[in-house]
Amino acid sequence: MNGKNIRIVLRWTHIALALLVGAAFYSPLASNEAYVAATLWGFIPALALTGVGMWKQSLVMRCLKPVSKRAHQ
Repeated sequence: MNGKNIRIVLRWTHIALALLVGAAFYSPLASNEAYVAATLWGFIPALALTGVGMWKQSLVMRCLKPVSKRAHQ
């Protein structure tokens, strides 16, 4: 997978997670304890990881390259 495709996947995942987090605040789901727990312990950390992944995509792509390709550069 090239960098452009990874960025598209990260962006849409980030948008979907942001919508789920927003639903926890602005919908009746805020009274559902299971949804609030999923938001606090699942959606928000995943949202942060996708954000950092988009921000530092070049570093992430460099780290994901096979070791043999990194050694020849």
